[in-house]
Order: sequence, then C-alpha cells, then structure tokens
Amino acid sequence: MTTKVTFLDPTQVKIETLNGDTYILGYSDSMNYQIELNMDGYFSKCVTALFDKYYDGSERSIWGPIASGMMAARINIFTWTLLDRDKERERIGNRIKELRKEQKMDAKELAQRTGIDAGNLSKIEQGRFSVGIDILNKIAAALKTKIDFVPKEETKPNLPFKSKNENKESRQQEDNPQGEPDAEKKASED
Repeated sequence: MTTKVTFLDPTQVKIETLNGDTYILGYSDSMNYQIELNMDGYFSKCVTALFDKYYDGSERSIWGPIASGMMAARINIFTWTLLDRDKERERIGNRIKELRKEQKMDAKELAQRTGIDAGNLSKIEQGRFSVGIDILNKIAAALKTKIDFVPKEETKPNLPFKSKNENKESRQQEDNPQGEPDAEKKASED
C-alpha cells in the first residue's frame, strides 16, 4: 500500500497517508495540476514517494523533508496544509476507546463516570461527534489520565517562507557573517 494522492481541483490535493492521516495541500496556482496532466502523473508519483519515505505522523515531516523533496523534484511546494478534521475526530475517538479497553472498562461505565449520554459517548469514540475541552477533561479524569492522552498535532504557519526582504537580508548575513562592508562598497569608499 502507498500514499494516495488525489487532485480535488487544480490548486488543492488530498493526501491519504499510509497511517491513515488525510491532509489537504493548497497551492497558489495550477502548475502542479498541469505537470500531472502533461507528464504522466509525475506530480502524484513524486508526492507519493516523498510521503511514503518521510511522513512520520507529524506536520514537521511535511514542512521539512517532504517540502524539500518537492523543490528538488522541481514541483511547486504547497502554501498551506489542513489536517482532515473528520480523521482527527476518529483519531481522538479511537484513542479514547483504546484507553477505555486498556482499563477493562465498558462504554456504559465510562458514560456513567463522565455524565455523558452513552449514545453520545459511542459517537465520540466513532469520531462522529466533535467534543470540546470540557468533555475531553471529563473523559480524561474518568480514565485517570491527563488531557494530553491524545498527542496534539504540530502546526506551522500557513506560509513557511520568508518575505523577499527577509530572504535578501538572510543571504547577505550568510555571505558576510561579520557584518563587514561589501568589497565593492569598501573600494568605492577609498
């Protein structure tokens, strides 16, 4: 099995990873879509290979080695990502169910301990019901764990790149780390 890449429209791509996470990647133009159509699926093949190799369940791997790999493959890098919220609810629900079963507790008992209707708890565990922090706190307390029982996904800002001016300043800093005047400027001062 491999990562599945599907164009939702010319500027959005749905990525279904090997571990079941689903992301939407957004692009500022339709260049990758054109590459996909005109180069026998080159974009999908590259992205599939990069996700299969580097995706470790965190957004850090998307913004790091996967983005770098896309640039190396000469395909446009995404400008934003979005974790599929349905999948996120399922992930949280599965973790609640897993913890409940580890403690040999049935759903009815957890519902009683939390004061949550058994039907609603079932929907939470199936990922069909979104819950707030108060409900998660009740569930965590009943399971004798902390609210962080479901690891939080790391997020990055929508635009991972520096402005043109910041990039120029950064390059100047790299070229001249001591802050000495450029050779041309130095020569003109003499």
